[in-house]
Amino acid sequence: MLEQQGKDTYPYRIRQMEPHDIHTVMMLDRLVFADPWPESAYTQEIYFNPLAYYFVLELTHPLQHWRWPWKPRSTTLIGFAGMRVEQTRGHISTLAVHQDWRGMGFGELLLISALQQTMTMKASAVMLEVRPTNATARNLYAKYHFIPIGRHTRYYQDGEDALLLEVPRLDASYAQQLQERRQMVEKRIQERLNTPGLLSHQ
Repeated sequence: MLEQQGKDTYPYRIRQMEPHDIHTVMMLDRLVFADPWPESAYTQEIYFNPLAYYFVLELTHPLQHWRWPWKPRSTTLIGFAGMRVEQTRGHISTLAVHQDWRGMGFGELLLISALQQTMTMKASAVMLEVRPTNATARNLYAKYHFIPIGRHTRYYQDGEDALLLEVPRLDASYAQQLQERRQMVEKRIQERLNTPGLLSHQ
């Protein structure tokens, strides 16, 4: 299980999304995306789609940090991702990190977790959609060997196209790379969390 990965000393964890998370996930979805999902979409995926797996990234007690101490914190859930596997093809359907926690490595950690989960669910390839204008996301996906294979015209609600990206082969070598990168990303996150003045205790 994803929530068993990582070390207990880390002030965060990744765990499977549960029904009580939906409200908070929707608030973060609205904050991050111009075309957020409706509640029914999350309900369908969590309750009724055995091929789907959704998880959240949350800060853990007692090491609950906040970058901006003058801002109220209403939740410790700072990111989420979702994917499904149909036959042997995985599809990462969503991935988001709260804007106050970007640049720490959490988005990359969520991506690695999603990729590892697709392999756990026996996918041999994985795909996703991304906006052509989202250079940050595209650079991250390229780092993990996603390549463009097509385009969905006017895919998003504002009329922007979506690039269709794919990792065409998920094999033992790729799994090893993911594990090595996960260790590096977790170490980098821990170092950044421990940087004096970067984060503040409440």
